[in-house]
Amino acid sequence: MMKLEIQALSKVGLVRDNNEDMVSLGGILLRDDAMTLPPINLDEESQFYLLVADGMGGHEHGERASQGLLEYLDKCFKGGHIKAETIADDLSTQVRTYSDELNWQARAEGQYRPMGCTVTGMVWSHGKALLVNAGDSRTYRYRDGILRQITQDDTMRGITGNPNESKGLLNCVGGGCQCELMVVDFTERLYPGDRLLICSDGLTDMLDDEEIEQILDDSPQPVDELYEAACQRGGVDNVSIIVAKIL
Repeated sequence: MMKLEIQALSKVGLVRDNNEDMVSLGGILLRDDAMTLPPINLDEESQFYLLVADGMGGHEHGERASQGLLEYLDKCFKGGHIKAETIADDLSTQVRTYSDELNWQARAEGQYRPMGCTVTGMVWSHGKALLVNAGDSRTYRYRDGILRQITQDDTMRGITGNPNESKGLLNCVGGGCQCELMVVDFTERLYPGDRLLICSDGLTDMLDDEEIEQILDDSPQPVDELYEAACQRGGVDNVSIIVAKIL
């Protein structure tokens, strides 16, 4: 049995007028708020997920995209459309279905910048832990004082590793893209004592890995301190953070 201790936050930052990010804690949606959950026990029959979606497309449209995706996935899990035996394929199919729906809505509404969102995080289902990602939000594993990004940014910069490359998204949910959700079985790569950091780029554009490591190492309330540190650097974007400790 695995146990998780979870803290989460999603806030607007210092510059934007509205928060286009949203967090899902097993179907509990979080925006413009913070939350600490009681310890979550995961056994062989459990299904649980921690996801961050970062909306784009301008005022209100990005909010719709991120919230709509997380609500849609919650319905898929609860409705039995994502099955344990075919979970990787089902996740990819359902996210692509929602992505196509967003693109259709954007065309129907004549949106100049088609609404869309990123998604990143971890899904636990019947003994498996699956890492999922589309876009440039990030999931990290923190172990023994070292922070390691375990997703790859779907940008040219993320693919080449060249910091001078454009950060423009190559893959996302909606946004005019044919979404390709990355799904990786991470079951054998998580151990007691590890912490998962799942976040939007409003955090990682403000702080480098060493600064994040320092806060994770020192703070009993890291989501609050990470947010405050991002704001001290300018807080130019919405900031969404989940920190989950594996016990």
